[in-house]
Amino acid sequence: MIRHQYNDLTIEVIDEPTYKAASADNNFNYEKHYFGDGATEYPTSRHGVKMYRDDQIIDSCILIGSGGATGVHPNSSLVDNDRLVICCCDTVFSLSLPDLELRWKTKADPATCFEIYRLQDDYITHGEIEIARIDGEGNIKWRFGGSDIFVSFDNDDAFKLNTDHIALTDFYKIQYKINFDGTVIWRSNKPG
Repeated sequence: MIRHQYNDLTIEVIDEPTYKAASADNNFNYEKHYFGDGATEYPTSRHGVKMYRDDQIIDSCILIGSGGATGVHPNSSLVDNDRLVICCCDTVFSLSLPDLELRWKTKADPATCFEIYRLQDDYITHGEIEIARIDGEGNIKWRFGGSDIFVSFDNDDAFKLNTDHIALTDFYKIQYKINFDGTVIWRSNKPG
């Protein structure tokens, strides 16, 4: 679970792996349901959002995605002014605050979106296959893919947002530096 503050409200983002839409067996029934493409037929991950004021739930929604599974961690969601932006499977969801209405949803990666960061007036997503820059209305400005997936199993940073570039390492240990326009400014010639 991750907590965010928005004015006098506390927002909890919770992994809900066993949640089933329209089931009476859920531990908690969310007021609103938002689905990524294909998620009504093939749900993979479910991330619940609960809005609290003075320890009382005032609103809730659940995001149900399809594609590669995701979890809830510190960089999988963020509060940006009057919106909550969350990665769930291959999709980024933008919810208005405080009413948790869906503003937009964008399929940001062909497989999975791990992380989302604020960059100027936009967002940068670290996906399994692509890095993407998304504007505040959910439009993809650019995508960048490497020789392989941007995942590391040996504690190397597959993705790092720096002040003037993004540093990437793909599964083959090929390293990249891209600028904020998605253009390669440096690439290693061979694997790690």
